[in-house]
Amino acid sequence: MYKIAIIESESIIREGLCALLSKESDFTVDFQASAPAALFRQAWISPPNLILLDMMMPKNYGIDVIKEIKRRWQATKILIFTLKDTEENICDAFRAGADGYILKGTTLPQLIEAMKNILAGQYYVCPDILPQIINSYLKLENTPQENNSNWNLTGRESQLLKLIAAGYKNKEIADSLCISVKTVETHRATLMKKFNAHNVATLLSVAKQASVNPCRLCKTFVVDTSSNFLVRNHGLSQERG
Repeated sequence: MYKIAIIESESIIREGLCALLSKESDFTVDFQASAPAALFRQAWISPPNLILLDMMMPKNYGIDVIKEIKRRWQATKILIFTLKDTEENICDAFRAGADGYILKGTTLPQLIEAMKNILAGQYYVCPDILPQIINSYLKLENTPQENNSNWNLTGRESQLLKLIAAGYKNKEIADSLCISVKTVETHRATLMKKFNAHNVATLLSVAKQASVNPCRLCKTFVVDTSSNFLVRNHGLSQERG
């Protein structure tokens, strides 16, 4: 059974979440509070598996809370449950260490699905914020990469190098980018040649000097299954049933 902590400023929402989640056999709500400070004051024998966190906090305090949770309990998952739906808020939350982002007003089945997917090691975004996620992705893809130009890397080569640096194998990279394993092998060989590297260790060493770092979001994003849309490893792939 997974231990859940709820940080929600509105008592009626917090109590409602506790009542609903307590009926789920997979979850036990071990802690609830209106502010994050209480979470950090709690003497935990073992930290919660997942924290449901409201982001309606002044300035960047919510981002600082996410960072502090991950600093103290790296394995603890964080699901943002909020009204804030701007691209900046969403991206800042994931960069700080959030594992999922869902808006208030969602249905209970969607919330449960989000929690289960996050606890399974995936990232989750609700369909309502998918446009912001895509917009952020497109901005990233269209931003000129100074370091890449110095090494004459294409956008695809830079993307693949980040996945290699994150520890992904050829088959995993191929699946994530919706390309063939042979294409991945070709790109890898080209990278080795460009960096004058004779093995992967040397390739990554030189890549680090070029400031090509693995991206933290190199995992699967899961969006509500009703939307049948996945955001994978900074690549977009639409799956239809």
